[in-house]
Amino acid sequence: MQPTGSELRALKIINEEGGEIPVQVVSRRMGIEITYARLLCTSLARADYIDLSAAGMCRITAKGKAVLGK
Repeated sequence: MQPTGSELRALKIINEEGGEIPVQVVSRRMGIEITYARLLCTSLARADYIDLSAAGMCRITAKGKAVLGK
């Protein structure tokens, strides 16, 4: 399943910020609540587009980079 809409936007933000950022930065850059940003990042992590640490750090994976390269 390809990320769409807000998930894709969050993935692009993570990539633009160097590939590793906290969920709070995703929230701030997208202008959304932290809980919704966490939900988006969790969804991306379940699909292996990012790695999400317990501390709330999002790190883009090779699969995530491949999606953005298309």
